[in-house]
Amino acid sequence: MKVSKKKINRFDFPTFFIKFALSKHIKTQALKKMNKLLSIALFFTLLSIVSCGNKSKKDIPLLDSIRNIPPKVEGDATIYGLTGDGCSDSTLVYISFEGTDPVSYNIVDAVKNKKVIGRLETGDWIAVVVNPKDSTKADMVINLDQLKGEWVYKAMPHLIENALNESSQIEQEVMDSMIKAAMIPNEQGFAILRNNVAEPIGKKISWDPDEIVLVEYPDIKPYTEWRIFNGLLLLTEAPMIPKGAKKGTKPVEKIDTIEFMFLIRDSLQLKYKDDIRDYYRRAE
Repeated sequence: MKVSKKKINRFDFPTFFIKFALSKHIKTQALKKMNKLLSIALFFTLLSIVSCGNKSKKDIPLLDSIRNIPPKVEGDATIYGLTGDGCSDSTLVYISFEGTDPVSYNIVDAVKNKKVIGRLETGDWIAVVVNPKDSTKADMVINLDQLKGEWVYKAMPHLIENALNESSQIEQEVMDSMIKAAMIPNEQGFAILRNNVAEPIGKKISWDPDEIVLVEYPDIKPYTEWRIFNGLLLLTEAPMIPKGAKKGTKPVEKIDTIEFMFLIRDSLQLKYKDDIRDYYRRAE
């Protein structure tokens, strides 16, 4: 019996050792793979649930945010990501879509210069312009989630001079009444949508052929695309052939370069080349 035990120990021990080693290797590899998957899952979970402003994130999912990253344009230093936990009036916690560690930017000057557009709330999609001389500072931060939506204003008509001359025979009292009746504001503006899509808002006012047209409304810009360029809002109109152009002229694409003044909840103020305009968010 003793010989038998020795034989068993001599021949079974290597087999047992090999099985044990293989088992440990398989478990180690499985644990490594599981840890990696858990780390990825934890990263994406944190992005969606952490709060900078105690707000429950319900608008844009992370994958949608990633799909919304516009292609890089030469000369544009804008970077895109999400806000992370720990944001304040002096610090922006930025999370890149590349999965790197969160980065904290000093935004004291940006806040002072009113260059933080919208409220910083975690999980929101943001555009950031980093200071070119100091990589620890952000010169501008724009909350793109809060920028999305339908923005309109009350467009007032203006009098047509020729119409007044043509209708000079009408009694003044009647004329005043007609002008008053015609001065009706028209709600118009634009919509900022996903995938850098923009759409015009507003109805074109039409008049009866027999009516005396006394007023005309501002043109509704046929915007089709939007993007951020170094902190500026670029709105692109659909390509059109200029009025009075020669036959064969190709459509021209027009881009409005607009400066952000402020974005507070349902109010947006933009500075155009010749005008500062206040918009309000239209209820869906």
